Amino acid sequence: MSHLTNIIKKEIKELLTPGSVASVLIMVLLFASLGGLIGEEIGKSATLPVIGISNYEDQTVDTKSGEWNAYDALVNIYTASGVPASEIDDFIIKIDRDNIFDDMMEHGVSFTFLLSDTFKSDIESGKKGVLEQVYIYEPSGMVGGTVSTTMAGQLVNYLEQDLSKSIVGSQSEMEHISFLTSPIDGGHTYTYVKGELQEDVTPSEIANKLSGQTMLIPMIIMIIIMMVGSIVISSMGSEKENKTLETLLTLPIKRTTIVTGKILAAAVVGLVFGLAYMLGMSFYLGSLTAPAVSSTDIDLSKLGLALGLTDYLLIMVSMFLSIACALGICMILGAFAKNYKSAQTMTMPLSILAIIPMFIVMFSGWYGSNIVIQVLLFAIPFSHPMMATEALLNGDVTLVLGGIVYMVIFALVSILITVRLYKSDILITGLSQNKYVEMLRGNRKHQKH
Repeated sequence: MSHLTNIIKKEIKELLTPGSVASVLIMVLLFASLGGLIGEEIGKSATLPVIGISNYEDQTVDTKSGEWNAYDALVNIYTASGVPASEIDDFIIKIDRDNIFDDMMEHGVSFTFLLSDTFKSDIESGKKGVLEQVYIYEPSGMVGGTVSTTMAGQLVNYLEQDLSKSIVGSQSEMEHISFLTSPIDGGHTYTYVKGELQEDVTPSEIANKLSGQTMLIPMIIMIIIMMVGSIVISSMGSEKENKTLETLLTLPIKRTTIVTGKILAAAVVGLVFGLAYMLGMSFYLGSLTAPAVSSTDIDLSKLGLALGLTDYLLIMVSMFLSIACALGICMILGAFAKNYKSAQTMTMPLSILAIIPMFIVMFSGWYGSNIVIQVLLFAIPFSHPMMATEALLNGDVTLVLGGIVYMVIFALVSILITVRLYKSDILITGLSQNKYVEMLRGNRKHQKH
């Protein structure tokens, strides 16, 4: 039994290294932050949006129960939902019909209800009144527009029920039962995409159509970073354990050449793997998202939301550089691994740095995140190829080019750090036998005595 206890203690001691404990703590903190982000986004979806109403002044419907006005009905809905009467003008904005786009942008309006010029006369003559919905499409990950579209549909239903009650109470003798229960025609939708008004399309439909592209690259990058990173760190651990690294370092080759060669070779392999995974997963995700988009026939190229050859080249460059950055981090972490077993624990920080931006980009995207999250995303080099598709679809080439420049600098710095490590005794002896660590330990022992 004592032998078993000794073996268990030995294995636990080898596995519970400072690096592995730190990795777990970092993972807890990062996932707690991610939980806060998701909670914030869920909170947004549960919060009443800022909406607009246009061309309602002259469209007040006369009924025997009294006058029915779309603006007053919306006010009643919002006040019943807990919005104070003193703050109602912050939630329901009166939009100028001739200046809809600018007014919506100025006030941060999610969508606007536009009553037709004949709304009043149509309702009073027993016809459905036309209520158009006007949106502004803004990329924001998987949720991009779904919340606003869903909320607009719910409000249309509330307005319809409210008007129906008023009509039934004053015109119960009418024979058009379908009109009595559904007096509003709210099926006319318009969306501003890059400032251009598009008919018969909603942000939700656009988001569904783009879901394959917005999900594919983040998942591929995450998988490739974790896979290639694990291979590189494990390889360095094996080289130390088999003493082949010592032989390599004795050859008349510059350490910079060794490090750069290792990183570039692994980056090329990672990019090839990435393209292969992308091809396979494009078919997989296409089959998953097909039912969601089959009900709509949207030509993204006509909306200006299609990628060109230059865009794909920029995404490939961004992917390659992100892999190079990951490998630079792996080379630094691998330098502190004493053997193959300890190298396995070094992959945790890299995996976390790949998983966190994947969830953020897929869930809320760059444009749907607050400034703190944006700073975090920009700082993590793996985020940039994940964000590239969304940015290029939005015409934001500056963000992509800025990310490429940042990743080039990050990769060069990581190579320089790795070269310094390769020239030090840490690479062979490990951190525990480093002269600076030994000096620190000596000082502590001297202080105790």
